[in-house]
Amino acid sequence: MKYDVVIIGAGILGCLTARELAKHKLDILVLDKESDIGEGATKANSGVLYAGFHPRGGSLKGISCTRGNQMYGQLCQELDVPMDYVGSLFVAFHEEGIDSIREKMKKGEKNGVTGMKMISGDQARDLEPELSPNVIGAMYAPTTGIVSPFKLVLHTAFNAVKNGVEFRFDTKVEDISQEKGVYRVDTSQGTFYGDYVVNASGEGAVELERFVRQRDLVIKPKRGEYLVFDTPSPIRHVIYQAQEKDEKGTLLAPTVDGNMLVGPTSYKVRSYRDTATSQKGIDHITYVAKKVLPGLDLGKVIASFAGIRANIDNLPKEEKDFVVRLSADRFVSALGIKNPGMTASPYLAKKITELLFESGLRCEEKTDFDPIYKGKPLFLKADQKTQQAMLRENPAYGTAVCRCEGVTEGDILAALDSPLPPHNINGLKKRLRTGMGRCQGGFCSPEIIDILSCRWQVPPEQILKGEPGSPMVKGRLRP
Repeated sequence: MKYDVVIIGAGILGCLTARELAKHKLDILVLDKESDIGEGATKANSGVLYAGFHPRGGSLKGISCTRGNQMYGQLCQELDVPMDYVGSLFVAFHEEGIDSIREKMKKGEKNGVTGMKMISGDQARDLEPELSPNVIGAMYAPTTGIVSPFKLVLHTAFNAVKNGVEFRFDTKVEDISQEKGVYRVDTSQGTFYGDYVVNASGEGAVELERFVRQRDLVIKPKRGEYLVFDTPSPIRHVIYQAQEKDEKGTLLAPTVDGNMLVGPTSYKVRSYRDTATSQKGIDHITYVAKKVLPGLDLGKVIASFAGIRANIDNLPKEEKDFVVRLSADRFVSALGIKNPGMTASPYLAKKITELLFESGLRCEEKTDFDPIYKGKPLFLKADQKTQQAMLRENPAYGTAVCRCEGVTEGDILAALDSPLPPHNINGLKKRLRTGMGRCQGGFCSPEIIDILSCRWQVPPEQILKGEPGSPMVKGRLRP
């Protein structure tokens, strides 16, 4: 089948681009080699909406970060995604750190960040009482925010589907060529045709671009590790610190779910599949966390995880930037999109769309585009009237499954009946946070496996074999 636009990659950038294009009368297909939405860098980040004072002043990375940040208020309101502009503190422990922070402010000013100001150590402790007494000053930035990365990418994709976008998973692109002026995209699941192609495949973007132009960028994986703390979070603001020696830019951040993340590290690894955490990384994270919050109880760590970032490796640090370009006629690529890629994605999606139009894409705007997606509330977090209606709809809402996160059997069954259902336990976790609370699935996992086994009519052991990659039963778990 031929489409107007084929998008490769169902991370946040690919999904936002699909939603942006869905405002027009176009046939749009999104392909991804993984079994679910947002399985790459999107699912393994801090959930921080960066203000824009980290990237080089005037760079695409810096400008897209600041402008993307400004777009999140309306975007999250439309898509029913929890977010909050909590503000951040960039703290210093010495005069050299103060100088470093002032340089960050200059970058931020050039990128259009507003509201930044220097405050004293005491003023910083007024905002964060647990902050180290050794902090002598800080920069306060009110536009730093936090968001739910999972709900962001899921609700964006759900809204895109609502507006006519088609998604296909477990579909690895193996070759791209032109055939009679149309792009032929050969995949593990057959051949698709598109007048235009968007290459937003993250880790694989530079390899896919080689089908249409000579490679000029070398992109290699870097691993970032995080520690997850139990609720409640001991901080209200995102906290950065002026780095000393090799401290890797580790931050502390509250989450929209009420707990705290600390990370990431930054280590080169050989493979994009190398998402194991390391003792070296955990030691680094705990060192920085205790340096910033000396009274932090490390006994409240409930999990660790790691994500892989696509890092441009053949340019000096001061020349690195996000790359969004026409790789060939009617073929747009996004390359080297790492932190703050999630923050920048709403702006980058518009830039990608503009490049498609510049390359000749012609279409009418829809009069019936619906920007609104309203998520279904969890039963235990709904009001009494809504709970009564949900129970009438399905008595399974009355059976608790995940106690830590307040998820019932009815919530799970509703997720399985959604337009883009989960294909495995990790996909369910992404949608409902099952197994992400204090017990980390120790209580609920057996019950969840039983529910999935009954719904999908497969043995429990086959569900476990399906983790964490492809669907349990080929062909059965498709919307």
